Amino acid sequence: MHPTFRPRLTALAAAVGCLLAASAASAQSDPTALEALVRQQAEQIRQLEARLSVLEAGPTPDVAAAPPATVATHGAAPAADATLIERVAKIEAAQAKVPAVSWSKGAPQFASADGQVTFRPRGRVFVDTSSTHGSDFDARNITGTEIRSVRLGVEGSYCILGYAVEGDFADNGVAWKSAYVTIGHTLFGREAELTVGNRLNDRGIDGASGTGNTPFQDRNVVGTQIVPQRGLFGVGLTERVYGENWHASLSIAGNDLNNVGDSDDSMTLAGRVHWTAVKRADSLLHLGAWGFYEDIAPGSSGVFRSSAIAGHLNDLVKIAPGALPGADHGHGYGVELLGVRGPFWGYGEWGRRDVAGVGGAGRFDVAHDAWALSAGWFLSGASPAFAAKTGTWSRVKVARPVTAGGWGAWELKARYENVDYGELPAGGTGDALTVGVNWYLNDFSRVMLDAIRWETDNRSGEYRGEDRGTTLNARFQLAF
Repeated sequence: MHPTFRPRLTALAAAVGCLLAASAASAQSDPTALEALVRQQAEQIRQLEARLSVLEAGPTPDVAAAPPATVATHGAAPAADATLIERVAKIEAAQAKVPAVSWSKGAPQFASADGQVTFRPRGRVFVDTSSTHGSDFDARNITGTEIRSVRLGVEGSYCILGYAVEGDFADNGVAWKSAYVTIGHTLFGREAELTVGNRLNDRGIDGASGTGNTPFQDRNVVGTQIVPQRGLFGVGLTERVYGENWHASLSIAGNDLNNVGDSDDSMTLAGRVHWTAVKRADSLLHLGAWGFYEDIAPGSSGVFRSSAIAGHLNDLVKIAPGALPGADHGHGYGVELLGVRGPFWGYGEWGRRDVAGVGGAGRFDVAHDAWALSAGWFLSGASPAFAAKTGTWSRVKVARPVTAGGWGAWELKARYENVDYGELPAGGTGDALTVGVNWYLNDFSRVMLDAIRWETDNRSGEYRGEDRGTTLNARFQLAF
């Protein structure tokens, strides 16, 4: 028994002794009152015993918040009862000041007693394997494995301030990803948040969602190709405002924090708005639009990105945009539509980007676009996890995890996507059809299997002309 609780039996014995003495004094005057008093005191002692037993087991939010037991008296309460009540109240007051620890997010989250200060580590590990067959170019038919991503960081809050810092090992290199501070406030009477630092763009459903939550192993081509020159991240300011069934954001940012700092940044002004037209317990309808304007720094590389249409590992199966130096500004825009009904989900995205500048042949103004349609069905164990507040995919909650003796959750999925660089002088085109299954072991881990039937038609690069093949991808994912 804990030393704090050793006097407990002595106090209770004294209470019983006082109770018996009081009973003897009252028996001659009022037997009915005596019976009521005995029952009352017995119930009071039982309640105090139960509370002390819980406190011995350790603090819980319910215990910490529980008010002192109400003592109903018939005449004067015994002194031993008052002592016991005082001891319980002191213990509960001390327990209320103890920091709380929660494992609900897969890693320990520490929080102060008042909830104003929090801290937790976060990270992820993606282990991939891929095999490509059927290409007319034998060099494209490769099989391999990779650690797609090893990410580790921390996040927390201090009153209205929040923060997150993450580093990522991928593609045989280390790069910083999230590194930002948020400031919670109100704007026009609405909940709002200002972000300062390097954070993932708010641009489309897949573009704004972390790859640890998207249904497929990689974002769709709208999320990866209709993107400013600076990429998916950028150091700057982002203001987000949330309504009852909508959210809007506006950001201004330069290159991400991995920029080497030997030239000007490409500056981007971007915005997104979405409206949840339907939001019920088992159904949801989401509509959104986004856009950006960019000033591209002279001599910038990566203005147009090759589209890895068969997954991340096989760098040979890509849709090539060709080279077009001299771009100095551009703008992009897109629309999104998503629906959820019970275990079913489906969404579509389309985007276009126009880029202008001065090249060897004079002034140019060209565009490229991409679109994707996706659908899925949870066979058992979970429901689609879409965050209506932010318009992004969130963590799937598994009803019966494998780690608790259940079968986990199973999801079937399919996607068709298309990329068109045809307006560029040497740009190619291509598409891909993906079917697959996800097995969610618990809220933090899943096994993903994707089969991709792809086709490319390149006018530049080593693999020119029409080509098609099949790629099988698998991933084990842990994200917390």
